[in-house]
Amino acid sequence: MQEKTAALPGKYHISFKSSLGTLRYLLQIDSTNGMFFYGTMENDPRYSPNRRDFCHIKGIVAPGKRYDFIMMPDLKSGLPYALPCYPHEWLLNNKVYFSIREKGIIGGYMVVRNDRETPNFAFSGMKQALPQDGYLTKKN
Repeated sequence: MQEKTAALPGKYHISFKSSLGTLRYLLQIDSTNGMFFYGTMENDPRYSPNRRDFCHIKGIVAPGKRYDFIMMPDLKSGLPYALPCYPHEWLLNNKVYFSIREKGIIGGYMVVRNDRETPNFAFSGMKQALPQDGYLTKKN
């Protein structure tokens, strides 16, 4: 299980998409501990500079075969957090199921449980490249 979580730490530009629109966040996975991972999620200021959404997240290796991880907000650990209500209340009650699709790319979906009228959100993200990862090359 540690092999699965070992590839997760890093900063991701993520989005939640549905027919209602797109929400963009920055996901920072800071640490892993066995089958668990921890980090933070905050509003991406490039798309919504006036919002200040922020929360801690926790996750676990998923027991099924379809997706590798389950992630949800961790509101009991690591205050402060700042999440407005509508339209972002889904963060408080819902889980995100995802897998690593390719190196540095995650994808899955979020089941919306607190509002039956709201469709599920497609979840995707790309890891922010670091020079030591070999994604960036220096131009001469």
